[in-house]
Amino acid sequence: MSSLERSLAAPSRWDGVGQLLSALCVVHCVVLPAVLVPAAAAQWLGGEGTHRWLFALVLLGALAAFIPGWRLHRRGVVPVLAGGGLALLGAGAFLVPEGAGERWEMGLTLGGGLLMAVAHGRNRALCRECCPPEAG
Repeated sequence: MSSLERSLAAPSRWDGVGQLLSALCVVHCVVLPAVLVPAAAAQWLGGEGTHRWLFALVLLGALAAFIPGWRLHRRGVVPVLAGGGLALLGAGAFLVPEGAGERWEMGLTLGGGLLMAVAHGRNRALCRECCPPEAG
């Protein structure tokens, strides 16, 4: 494998980071309401600002993984999955009005996090098909 091919295979590392962030997002949404934490921590972790910052991190991770990955494999399924995941996460972070209930926000965020995890997994698999890592 040439050095160019090795550098193009690097998105799979970002996909691992993206999958981890997606999993943490899902855990955050599921565990936070179920676990008793101090009120100040609960307010900070559950606040709108936190979701917006997490969305920004997810967006940066997605760009770092999906753009180079798409350049390598050119498969449209990854941007479609990622776009859907980002749309759901963005809607959960920015569009759910106050008083609409946490179920909408949680549902959008969980759906978006799961779609992003699937998109990263598919991107990683497609990148490895194009340029498998060197053995040894």
